[in-house]
Amino acid sequence: MFNIPSDNVAIPKSTFYPRHSFVIRNRRPTMYQAWVPRLSLQKVVEQTHFSKNEVRAIYRAFKETSPNAVINKEILREKFNELFPQGDIEHYSDLLFDTFDSDRSGTINFLEFVKALSVLCRGTLDEKLEWLYRLYDPKNTGEVTLHRLYYVITSMDDLMGRRARPVYTAEQKALRANLIFQKFDVGRKGRITKEDFMRICKSDRVICQSISALYTILPG
Repeated sequence: MFNIPSDNVAIPKSTFYPRHSFVIRNRRPTMYQAWVPRLSLQKVVEQTHFSKNEVRAIYRAFKETSPNAVINKEILREKFNELFPQGDIEHYSDLLFDTFDSDRSGTINFLEFVKALSVLCRGTLDEKLEWLYRLYDPKNTGEVTLHRLYYVITSMDDLMGRRARPVYTAEQKALRANLIFQKFDVGRKGRITKEDFMRICKSDRVICQSISALYTILPG
């Protein structure tokens, strides 16, 4: 098990890398070798809401999931299959992957993972809503269509599979998506803007309470 024993010991280079760079495996660089800045434990702490002990614990779990210190779509799907064995996990797993993969590299490195987890567990209301919005608009177009909203909602239902309660028919799913869309489509523009999404969420007490409940205490 790889640990981060002190502030001055950097997490391996393969953990943090910009798009179009490389990953070192077994000390043998690829033909696209490039310098990747080493990030210390202290710098990770400064970019998140976690303590040093929490970052250590998260990193250990991350390395157990992927020894190469990067997560691809297949690995995430495997984890969702373990959590929801009776569900159709592919669509929702890929939605979540696209939200975590902020640099669109096709993999999630530890910095991307821990920063997203930091927002979900310890972020402000605005930070959490920004992250939630990216689930619906991963390409940051500034708007969400009815089709996209329906796709995300259906993916969540599919995740539960036969255990989903209540069970919705295709017609009921479409009606539910339409009702939600109408609530957020201020001015009937035919799309949900990011500004409307943020404003409606903040004005909805149930949504705010649900988001505030995400605060999590992690093992030290």
